[in-house]
Amino acid sequence: MEPDESGRLTLFSFDRHGVLRDEHGLLGNVIAALQRTTKPITDVFILSHGWLNDHAQAQALYGDWIRAMADYAHVRQAEIQARRPGFRPLLLGVHWPSAPWENPRTLVSLDQKVAFFTDLIGDRSAADDLGPLLEDAQANPDPDTLSAQNEDRLHRIDEKSGLRKDQVGALPGDDRGDFDAGRIFADYKRTWRDAVGDEPLRSALSPLWVTSFWKMKRRALDVGGLGVHTLLKTLQAADESHQVRFHLAGHSFGGIVMSAALQGPPGGQPLARPAHSLALLQGALSHWSFARRIPDTERSGYFHPVIAANLVSGPMVVTRSAHDRALGWFYRMAATLTRDVHLNRRAKRLPHYGAIGTYGLAGLTDAPLDLVVRPGQLRYRLEPGRRYNVDGSAVIVSSSFSVQGGHSNLVHPELAAVIWEAATTKPA
Repeated sequence: MEPDESGRLTLFSFDRHGVLRDEHGLLGNVIAALQRTTKPITDVFILSHGWLNDHAQAQALYGDWIRAMADYAHVRQAEIQARRPGFRPLLLGVHWPSAPWENPRTLVSLDQKVAFFTDLIGDRSAADDLGPLLEDAQANPDPDTLSAQNEDRLHRIDEKSGLRKDQVGALPGDDRGDFDAGRIFADYKRTWRDAVGDEPLRSALSPLWVTSFWKMKRRALDVGGLGVHTLLKTLQAADESHQVRFHLAGHSFGGIVMSAALQGPPGGQPLARPAHSLALLQGALSHWSFARRIPDTERSGYFHPVIAANLVSGPMVVTRSAHDRALGWFYRMAATLTRDVHLNRRAKRLPHYGAIGTYGLAGLTDAPLDLVVRPGQLRYRLEPGRRYNVDGSAVIVSSSFSVQGGHSNLVHPELAAVIWEAATTKPA
């Protein structure tokens, strides 16, 4: 399975605003490959990582994904060629700055940490509160209580983030309830006290992480809706034959990147034609994102136009796992004041605040089909134009106690098989 003559994935880097950094002319090379008439490209796969990936980590992650997909393709080569004669894929990766909180291995001094979070929040005056907050957290990372001074600082920092509290259905980043630093702190200590293993329980910063999580959702929206959307339109225009199929796959916040790449910015020009398949792997976006109508509101999901405008002609698949601790906790913190999760558990209905990686797609006019992944299962039957909630709990598991749980445990032949099935299904 070779994406180009060199056998390597082409990695496009974007800044936080969605501006493509292409100092080496990679886009021109890809366009030339798409316009080649001998051994033409038949399929383009665009992949996006989620949180906590620098450039080297993104390359390593994509390498793991590609090896899993290549192993499956080798076993099913004859079947894939029968479904897609002359199949020749081009693999593209998206790298974007996706660290929502500091990496202690690279940020050593207090000044570095203050600068990092100030840059992330996007308001220079946030440093006035970040300095003493981070200094206190460095001296006492797991206090018994959150001091009144630090609680006030955390609320001011959240206000300076520029994020609104517009409730479920708003654009990613603003789709949250009121921010309550004290309740977030208490919930973090209660939830993770016995679950992080040997990792330090840095409860003092947990409310700041929640603000950073929603800030990163907005960044993913900008990268996908501006930068990757423009890239996708450019590649479609380069395909003069109109025979190339485009497949999008994103993990975690990368699910927002890929969904926004299809939908584009508000008021922008739509894609020339739909993508063939879309795969959202443990997506860090609301389970109501594609809903026609969100219960108890007058809103549609932010990405409902992807469904309404039929921007995916083939299958759309999303994975969910009961072992994804990260998504369960961060989305619960979107509803800290409403107690939404507990109310809906008693009512046996889906909560307003939850992730696709936890609950799958919800609120679609045509209910998505349920699919369960079993260990060793490598064949699935998918239909074009249908949406699938793929329960991957049997393989997306956590090998140790951690805050993330199974969130990033995606390199499995069973999941590669699902993506291949979606990509090679004939269009409707």
